[in-house]
Amino acid sequence: MKRFVLIVLSVVMLFTVIGCGKSDAEDTVGIRGEITKLTLDEQEKVIGIMVEGEIEPDTTYDKAHAAVKENTEIYEKDSIVTVDNLKEGLKVEVVFDGPVAESYPVQGVAKVIRIIE
Repeated sequence: MKRFVLIVLSVVMLFTVIGCGKSDAEDTVGIRGEITKLTLDEQEKVIGIMVEGEIEPDTTYDKAHAAVKENTEIYEKDSIVTVDNLKEGLKVEVVFDGPVAESYPVQGVAKVIRIIE
């Protein structure tokens, strides 16, 4: 009986530790590269970007389409900027919000876009 209780407590503690940990995937850079194409809506507002780069040790993809939503955070240096700052030719890194469609190029929603050049 003691052994059973010990096993159950160990499993509960394991799940508690796993559930409380911060997911590294939240801040993992999916892609770093150059914006090669902007997707615009009817009002000429940017709603998506195509990014092409190289797979690096800290990135996952070499080509991706990132949808830009109202809650996408866009940074240049340490300042928050608007979607109007996104231009073809800029070097950016994208953190995706949730899973991406495993097509080629991958497609996902941008959680964070950082302009790095």
